[in-house]
Amino acid sequence: MSAKPAPHPLNAPGPFYVEKGSCILCCVPESEAPDLIGFYEDPSGDNRESHCYFRKQPETPEEIDRAIEAAHLACCGAYRYSGSDPSIIRRLLAAGVHPDQIDVLQEQNQDG
Repeated sequence: MSAKPAPHPLNAPGPFYVEKGSCILCCVPESEAPDLIGFYEDPSGDNRESHCYFRKQPETPEEIDRAIEAAHLACCGAYRYSGSDPSIIRRLLAAGVHPDQIDVLQEQNQDG
């Protein structure tokens, strides 16, 4: 059984998050939702600590749409959903987000 993904510490509290250590610096999701997603640039310049994160949780329907699209566009699976809202889970899956990026579904798959 694999460990539960850990959110990057810069993520705003809430169900959408970027998994710590999984960002590959593509910047595609940030371009989809720049109002929701931030990018921490490693001050040393070597990018070892650079990472994207949810600077703000989506609140409006339009923001939720952009957060879902950002999760879909993330090629590495680092964008995740830890909530249990069935309508958001359905929308994530319909957008093509892998079930392993949805914590409640990942837990169900591990439990049997």
